[in-house]
Parts: sequence; C-alpha cells; structure tokens
Amino acid sequence: MELHSLDRRQFAALALSALLHLVVTILLTMDNLSALLPEHTEKAMEVEVVSEPPPKPAPMPEPEPPPPPPPQAKPAPEPPTPVTTPQLQKAQLAEKSSAPRPTPRPEPARPTSDGSGLSADTGRFSKPAPAAGDLSQSAQDLVLSQVVRMWRFETASLRGSDVTLTATLIVNRDGTLSGPMNMSAPWNPDATIHGYSKLPDGITKRMLETFLLALRLAQPLQLPTDDGKPWPRRMILRFRPGDL
Repeated sequence: MELHSLDRRQFAALALSALLHLVVTILLTMDNLSALLPEHTEKAMEVEVVSEPPPKPAPMPEPEPPPPPPPQAKPAPEPPTPVTTPQLQKAQLAEKSSAPRPTPRPEPARPTSDGSGLSADTGRFSKPAPAAGDLSQSAQDLVLSQVVRMWRFETASLRGSDVTLTATLIVNRDGTLSGPMNMSAPWNPDATIHGYSKLPDGITKRMLETFLLALRLAQPLQLPTDDGKPWPRRMILRFRPGDL
C-alpha cells in the first residue's frame, strides 16, 4: 500500500517536471521564432507641406480716361486779297460811320470841261438813241458790250421800270477814256455822276456807281478799225438797264 502511494507521487513529480520543461521549451521556441520573423516596420508616410499660395493682389483700378481735348478754334479765314479797283460809295459810307467826327459832305458835282459824265432819268425810252459824236452805232454797241461784261449789277431789279442810264464818253485812240472816267484817275464819282451828292442811297445810286466802275475796268476798250478821223472822239451811250 505504501509502495503504491510512493509511485503515484513520483509519477506526479515527473509529470510536473516534464510539464515545466515543456513550458520552458515552448517559451524558448517562441523567442527564437520571434527573432526569425521579419521585423514589422511601419512605413513612413511622406507628407509634402505645401505653403498656401500668396493672396492675389487686388486689381489695380482702371485709369480714368483723359479728358477730351478742348475743341480747337477754327483758324480764321485768310482775308481776301484786296482788289486794286477803287471802292464804291458803300465803303465811303462805312468810313463816315466809323469816323469820330462827321466828314464834310463833298461839293456838288460840276460839269466836266469835256462834257463827259453819267446820269439817270425815268423818261420814256423805247430803244437806244443813235450814236452821237464821232463814232458809229456799231462802235457804240461794241463799247457797251465790253462795259456790260465788267458790270456787277443786278439789272433784273430794274426790269419793267423806266430808269434810263446815259453815259457821255470821251474816247482816246488807245481805248482809254478822258477825264475823271480814265482808269488811272482818282476815284471820284462826285466829279463824274451828275447830282451824285444829292442822290439818296438806293438802287439808282448803286447802278451809277457800279457802271462807272465797269467803265474803268473795261479800259482800254477795243475799238473798230481806225477810219483816219482825229482823236479823241465823243460817244453817248443811252440805254435802259432793265432791258438787258
């Protein structure tokens, strides 16, 4: 009986010893296995730090459009080239109005020594009078056509009226006129137009002034073939401007 108890104890001790060896062996085996296993390394994650983009600059304010240039003044037109022809009574009237003191009124026209001059009347008149003096009717027509080409007057304003213009001319051989009607004589309508200083400003006065100017501009006149008679010669032109 004692022997049997003793065996059981020995067996238990042996079993316990074997168990402990087994545990130790397992533990050692686990350490070896852990050494053989590859180390588990955590992969490092590369993080790129990106700085925030700088803020966009504020948009520059649009420049204000420049003010439009002031309109340039139009250049003053060049004054017309003065004409060397004598001024008519219209310019003399302007001179009187701008003078500080009234100018003396010209003396009444005196008959010229040679009888030349201009006049106007409203008598009945049906056709041009025959040429008087030393030149023929054809010469009168030739001279009158040359003067009318230089005449700057609205003859239509006298259409239907009885106003008649009479011009007594002294013609030289070279086609110029004698006396104050000569193209080189001083401009003096008071010495050529009969009753000029007493004429009111109006169409009749303007008619005589412009006809006198046309007489001066038409010189030297073209004359017919010389017939051998002496010069100068007298001619009377008489016509109604409204009929032109």
